[in-house]
Amino acid sequence: MSINKVIKNRATASAAGFTMLEILIIVLIIGIFSAIVAPSWLMFINNYRLKLSLDRAHSAMVTARSNAKRDNIAYQASFKQVGETVQVAVHKSDIPPAEVPAGEWKSLEPQIQINTNDTTLRKVNENTNLVKENGTVWRALFNYQGCPVYNKSDECGLTSIQAKGNLTLFHPNLKNGDRCVIVSTILGHKRTSQRQNKPNPDNDKNRFCY
Repeated sequence: MSINKVIKNRATASAAGFTMLEILIIVLIIGIFSAIVAPSWLMFINNYRLKLSLDRAHSAMVTARSNAKRDNIAYQASFKQVGETVQVAVHKSDIPPAEVPAGEWKSLEPQIQINTNDTTLRKVNENTNLVKENGTVWRALFNYQGCPVYNKSDECGLTSIQAKGNLTLFHPNLKNGDRCVIVSTILGHKRTSQRQNKPNPDNDKNRFCY
């Protein structure tokens, strides 16, 4: 065989590229790899969104308490569910949530929702800011000294234990992945937690985030 013929055969083989079988094998490998990695990646993203939303909710309560002490007037952090989005605003308690400018409501991460069965913050009427069982806004209210209170005029230590409470958030694609911000003391201290395996043994057996 001549040298020219050998070179021509090699050039022809190189130009042919991958065979159909080789391409199918590569596609199959990519598909299997994607099927293994994709669920873990989505779980990571959803967990990140939930944690970030919890941090923002916690920050809103911290800001409301700080503003109340700074301005010597009651402030609150208000939370509401709008479709599949949770919105939060920090404002003076003299202003009903419905009158808070739209630009002051900040959205948490997409798909994050409020667990209404596990949240114990007071629900209020958004037009009056008065406690209502069928209210559409949850609030964490702090008086002029930064204490969590039931009514804005309540003094520290003289308010109902109901002034304390928690906001529980969840992502629908994370089973038992609830996380919560808890107003844990009458001085307004807050902490975060996550869903426990057993219900709260102290005062509410329907709550799992405590």
